[in-house]
Amino acid sequence: MQEITTTDPSAVQQLTTDQLAERVVATRETLRERMGCLLSDEEFDQGPDVLTNLYAPAAEKIRAQGLLPRPELVRGQSARGW
Repeated sequence: MQEITTTDPSAVQQLTTDQLAERVVATRETLRERMGCLLSDEEFDQGPDVLTNLYAPAAEKIRAQGLLPRPELVRGQSARGW
């Protein structure tokens, strides 16, 4: 997968559905290979949305400093790309 680099802090909001899906697949493969994670895709899907739980407080802290604009919320979208 090609790495996406940018200086635009809102670039994550600009990812296509396909790009988000590719990131999910790559992240799961990395967890399985490097950390010995044996979870199936179904088990990953049933678990908590860990990235959102990590990114949300960090993004809020940056927004409070005025360094990141408020996101445009899209109903039904999550860090998992759904």
